[in-house]
Amino acid sequence: MGHSALNWLLLRRSLALATLLFVIFLLILLPFKIDREHQSFVSFVKTKQITPSYIELLGKSLSLHDIIDFNKSSLAPFQLDPTRLMLPQGVDLSAEEAQVLRYFDYLYSSKKTNAEDIFLYVGLYRSDAVYFATPIPEDVKARLINDRTSTNEFCQSLHYCAKDATPESLADGIVLSIPYQDEVTGKVILSMASPITSSSDPNHFIGDVIADTAFMTSGFMRNKHVEWRNTDYGTELVITTDSLWAELTPEFLFYSMTNHLDNMTSLTYKISIFRFIVWNLPLWFLFAIVIFFVQININRLRKLRTERQRFSEAMLLDAFTRTYNKKVYETTLFDVATKGHYAVICVDGDKIKTINDTYGHKLGDMAIMQIVDAMRGVFRENDLLIRTGGDEFVVILANCTFDRALVLAEHLRQAVAERQFLNVLTVSCGVADSQDYANFEAVLQAADKALYEDKKNKQGSRKLEATR
Repeated sequence: MGHSALNWLLLRRSLALATLLFVIFLLILLPFKIDREHQSFVSFVKTKQITPSYIELLGKSLSLHDIIDFNKSSLAPFQLDPTRLMLPQGVDLSAEEAQVLRYFDYLYSSKKTNAEDIFLYVGLYRSDAVYFATPIPEDVKARLINDRTSTNEFCQSLHYCAKDATPESLADGIVLSIPYQDEVTGKVILSMASPITSSSDPNHFIGDVIADTAFMTSGFMRNKHVEWRNTDYGTELVITTDSLWAELTPEFLFYSMTNHLDNMTSLTYKISIFRFIVWNLPLWFLFAIVIFFVQININRLRKLRTERQRFSEAMLLDAFTRTYNKKVYETTLFDVATKGHYAVICVDGDKIKTINDTYGHKLGDMAIMQIVDAMRGVFRENDLLIRTGGDEFVVILANCTFDRALVLAEHLRQAVAERQFLNVLTVSCGVADSQDYANFEAVLQAADKALYEDKKNKQGSRKLEATR
């Protein structure tokens, strides 16, 4: 395999493995991300960033019945503050409206309720007056007067007037506006109104207690986008990370959580899983790069180890016969083969010198290879075949008895003789085992001595045949 082809294969494997790890990472981290966002959303709603506490304190409604039954002497200290009243020119408050505003002052100016976190005021329909819970800056007031802001015009444009609301919307005593940008402060505001009704005629609306909350300024809404839409059940406010991701994310890659603000309005927080994936894509690239270089290094180490192994094996092998040379005595292979009971066979080719002198060294080398091929056919693959000289070999047979070694030596003699190489090639063998000797050197000497006896006997037989 070429270098470029190998790198391409490693790259494909790296991308596949990086994708698998990235998916596992997302499956592990995404639930934690969603749970954290869910806790933030719940905390955002519970801390009254959207639903201010004034609704609970008013019992979701303020009627004249409450005012009439209230001890009027308690209202005496609470005179209307003209700095907090915006009244159209030429219009006066009715006694009923003045009593409502004094009661409003009693609830909030006496600090029995807390209106610090919201902008709280009363809007009256008949007089079109606006009365604030706390004094407002003169520049803000001047801006409101110049813009001719009125209760009826403002609440009608934002659809939160109680007198214009449907019975379904008023069932819980709360009417919500749509989010809008305040022209004075520039903040995105959500207005909530609770109707002020007459005790004699519950369907007669005097005005609204209104709370404005700049919910976009909360920590949760930082870098968030909000939009609203009408549904079959009312109005749904939808919060997303930002408008761009809301457009890019397919619907099935959103995780949504919903909280009902009132009976006609719900607040939905949509988490873009697609955005989460895209934002973490650099991690996928990092996985791919790291895995790619790790694979390259592993492949390089494997190649180096293979080359070292080949080099080591080459150092142990005889260049001509590809059997082991004497350096194998220094290796683990030798230690393993001679650890238990083992046998040694010394092998020597007969008449090799005659072949060299008569037919040349080329055929002499072929004769030696005949012996090697015969040994490989007789002995096991894990037996050590060692070339110790020109035509001299030592065979170490692990876990082999002396009798079995004698049989194998005889098989080798027959295998060489059956080849009938130039009709002269034979081998002599000497056998010994480790049972009666203390170390390998002693076993080898015994096998070599037996080889000498085998050769001597063959030479004696030839002399005897020549005498006859």
